[in-house]
Amino acid sequence: MRVRVGGEQYALPVEHVREVVDLGEVTPVPGAPDSVLGLRNLSGEIVPAFDLARILEIERDGRPRRLLVTECNGQRVAFAVDDVINVGPLAGTMQESESRHLLASTVLDGVLVGVLDVDALFDSIAPEAER
Repeated sequence: MRVRVGGEQYALPVEHVREVVDLGEVTPVPGAPDSVLGLRNLSGEIVPAFDLARILEIERDGRPRRLLVTECNGQRVAFAVDDVINVGPLAGTMQESESRHLLASTVLDGVLVGVLDVDALFDSIAPEAER
């Protein structure tokens, strides 16, 4: 699945994505780190919502529009993104990345796309997600 965060594009394996929803009403958590948007009620399940732009240290104009509800090792969290661009396989040559949140990068339609490491994302938010 390819998404836009700020002015950049990222992809993540669709098998980690459970659903995509509008940002909706997110309840702030007092004292939480900047990367935590808050808690979102999704059909009776309370899911922590994180700002992917803050995690990746990307500038964003305005508020994110969508939440990617993801799951990794039995833990479910939502990552806020600006838009979902495409769902489908990534074509192109992958180049390894030295970023702690990326597995690789590739150029698609003339645009650099970072391939997110979902395990690394979950590891970086683990202390906040367990609150």
